[in-house]
Amino acid sequence: MTPVNPIVACADMAKQDFSTLAEAPATVTSAVVDGKNCVVKGTISGRQNYQVALPIEGWTQRFLMAGCGGYCGGVNNPTTSQTFQTSGCMPRENNQMVIASSDLGHTRSPIKFADGSWAKDNPTATIDFAYLGMHRATVLSKALVKAYYGQEPKRSYYVGCSDGGREGLHEVQRYPEDYDGVVVSAPVIDEVATNTFYHGWNVRVNSDASGFPIFTAAKRPALAARVKQFCGDEGGLVQDPRLCEDRKEEILASLMCGNGPETDNCLTSAQADVVRKFWYGPVDEYGVRMSAGNMPLGSEAGLASAVPAGTPTARGEGDWADDFPNYMSNWGSGTGITWANMEFSLAGWNKLTPLSNLYDPTNPDLSRFAARGGKLIIWHGWADGGASPYMSLNYWTAVRNQMGVDAASKFMTLYMVPGIGHCSGNSDFLSPMLDWVEKGTAPGKISVRHTTPGSTTPLQTRPAYPYPSMVKYGGFGDMTAESSWVRADLPSGVSDVTAWRGLANYAPGKQMWCDPVTGSSTPNCTLK
Repeated sequence: MTPVNPIVACADMAKQDFSTLAEAPATVTSAVVDGKNCVVKGTISGRQNYQVALPIEGWTQRFLMAGCGGYCGGVNNPTTSQTFQTSGCMPRENNQMVIASSDLGHTRSPIKFADGSWAKDNPTATIDFAYLGMHRATVLSKALVKAYYGQEPKRSYYVGCSDGGREGLHEVQRYPEDYDGVVVSAPVIDEVATNTFYHGWNVRVNSDASGFPIFTAAKRPALAARVKQFCGDEGGLVQDPRLCEDRKEEILASLMCGNGPETDNCLTSAQADVVRKFWYGPVDEYGVRMSAGNMPLGSEAGLASAVPAGTPTARGEGDWADDFPNYMSNWGSGTGITWANMEFSLAGWNKLTPLSNLYDPTNPDLSRFAARGGKLIIWHGWADGGASPYMSLNYWTAVRNQMGVDAASKFMTLYMVPGIGHCSGNSDFLSPMLDWVEKGTAPGKISVRHTTPGSTTPLQTRPAYPYPSMVKYGGFGDMTAESSWVRADLPSGVSDVTAWRGLANYAPGKQMWCDPVTGSSTPNCTLK
């Protein structure tokens, strides 16, 4: 799109008055030139911090919001946030897009990333984090764009992973006018169940009587290698864990220590039982799943609760199921429930899920978003042990059931990517979105670069195709090269729905909308 230059100096942005901006009254605390951008910082409604990078020249009339991960509480540098899923997108890399980020209305502890204590007796912060803060940040960012360039963005995009993926789906469902194109990776759709029962289960089932791990970090390589041997393709990736479900017991049997000495290359009976529970996930006393599956086959190398021997198991995933069930799962001053004492039962479920309809973006009716031409790409790594990939499949299926397969396919595409863990890799899902929104070209093959954590150098590159396609080895060539792999059909017989206790919430009319009440820790809420 045609580049547009600013109409005011960067320093003058600090003089702009946004105090009466509808939905997002804000202040600007600084506006300074930093490299090629005018970086504007400030607060929304006196409590939500933001940062917006506006190109000094060459802006192509595009706006990009970068979602925040974890439980937010910090403002990421928008120019570097989410680059793992936009690597190679030229408008972004050439500094042609306005990019924004926000802390969603609270500040987390500097010593605890998964801090949730800010939610104690603070319904306003809880609502902001759940869904409202991202909308406010969007409204304010567009107002800054208009003030700096004299016009609003022609196209607005969103990209986020993990909780950032959850935030993006709330935007699509609750505020469909905010964005033209939304890319969400590994969305924590079942926010409440994930940060209570899902992570809590992994800590509890792997803790001995003294709180130390039964299945330790030293055992992970052997388990991961054996899963790869039984379930991996020619390049060592598990294409779809559902296709190897019937080999789980065979895998465990092949690893048993038996009568020999225990080593890092074998499992005791107790350790094998822990792995079974990792793979299946939390269940209540009726055998009903309390999350949408758990650790998929192929995610073993990243088992967070498998900490080194002698280390408290809680140091693995404990933080994620600590403050959330205590301070974030209910209104008020705290439930006193953490991973250590939560009940894996129907009663325990009822205690920790009253706000599921507030946090969880499960409304499959995206008709308003589709009607205005909005586009949605969801992608999830099959090796993700931090947020179950079965959540994305459940939601994709629910939208198609609600709106019809043909209608849904015109605006929503899903990619299920083998070998990719939580918010990892080095790929570009944003460029296909730009082409879909601006040129009408639906997404097809995307190059997925597999990397080690902290590196952008690919260990191997694979093509990914819209689900339900997968890939297969072409029969010749370097197995680490994308050209050696071709599209293939997913074999029949696998289900795209994982039944669990919260699946009934994947329906219209169940979203909780809340307004704080002065002097009360309980807001007024309605379901819509």
